[in-house]
Amino acid sequence: MRRSILFPKVVEARRMRVYETFTVQFERAAKEVARLDGDATLASVYVSRSTWDRWMVGDIKGLPRRPTCRILEHLLGETAERLFGPAHPDAHQRAETGAAASAERSLGNLGLSPHVAAMESFRLADRQLGGGHVYRSVVHYLNTVVAPGLFSTTDQRENGEVAFGAAVVLTEMAAWMAHDVGRDDLASGHFDRALRLAQSLVDVTAGANVLAGMSHLALQTEQVTAAADLARSGLTRLAVGPRVPALSARLHAMEARALAQLNEGRDAQRALDSARNALALARSVPTSHWVAPFDEAALASEAASALLDLGALDAAAQEAERALALRDASRVRSMAFGQVTLARVLLAQEQVDAACQVGVELLTAGQSVTSLRLSSQLDSLQAEFDRYRQVPEVRDLLSRMAAAAQHRRLLLGSLALPEGPQ
Repeated sequence: MRRSILFPKVVEARRMRVYETFTVQFERAAKEVARLDGDATLASVYVSRSTWDRWMVGDIKGLPRRPTCRILEHLLGETAERLFGPAHPDAHQRAETGAAASAERSLGNLGLSPHVAAMESFRLADRQLGGGHVYRSVVHYLNTVVAPGLFSTTDQRENGEVAFGAAVVLTEMAAWMAHDVGRDDLASGHFDRALRLAQSLVDVTAGANVLAGMSHLALQTEQVTAAADLARSGLTRLAVGPRVPALSARLHAMEARALAQLNEGRDAQRALDSARNALALARSVPTSHWVAPFDEAALASEAASALLDLGALDAAAQEAERALALRDASRVRSMAFGQVTLARVLLAQEQVDAACQVGVELLTAGQSVTSLRLSSQLDSLQAEFDRYRQVPEVRDLLSRMAAAAQHRRLLLGSLALPEGPQ
């Protein structure tokens, strides 16, 4: 029997109303609960698509199984009885629902916007397949769906804020996708446009988030001093707006990466400490609509790269292994980048056998990702392995890497973007 329950409202308020997004968060929560409770079986608990669909329409007969309830309570911060109880409680329950209602309101109109589902879908496809598969769809969506809403004369101001915010987020997303297929000219143009659009928003968070992306791109294109300056600009902008710990952490991490490449070790370590301190506060502050996800796995990955550049190999290996342990398996491209970093650290430590093992895992896991960024890093890693060609295991791995590289070139050729504006 269908009835109105609180669960759909809570997951929507937490930006998880897309099944794939919820699943990623649920699996991460399951691993956390398994560790907290000392019960390894909890890590394998999952929610099927059919179960999710029934929950979203209130087609329930009772509470889910106890392990599922435990993870849902950890993930959503509400008791199972509240999640699957009536959505409209009687008077003596209303005081208890204040926090959930407040969280829902804090999302503003964006939670009601169709752009949210589009953003989550594009982001998920990008993470799993690579930007080349999704870029044209994002640009088409921007031009045909988002752009008309920017100049509508019928929208109220808050709806205009939502439209411009969605335009900023999706334009920044398009920038990264363009970079992922080697079109840094397009990426730079998208970032500049996103920053200009962000000026139209009351919330300064969107602009700071774009500056974080621009800093990251500058690192990728070896504009190290510019990367540090952009990160600091983002932190300055964020200082006059609401607290957004995850974004602060990302900006500090970008600054640390740049300082490490500039061989400013003490300042780089200080920036990494600031990033860790900021991220520790993230759970206590609602997630901003305009901020790209940045979690402990992402920070560990950035820290590993910075420490590798500084020559702190033991610390770099620890952070690289931590990043892989924390990263959800569905984040295929992120996992591949993390494995590249770990393999580089192990080679720097001359742990050749261990590096080979990581290399084999990398080739297996990353074969579905078509990313020029990843392909370039794999080519560089192949060159680093070549110094140990006399080792039989390395020769075998190099042969497999060469075959994989040829396959990647064919795939990337089919996804190449034509010259000129898109």
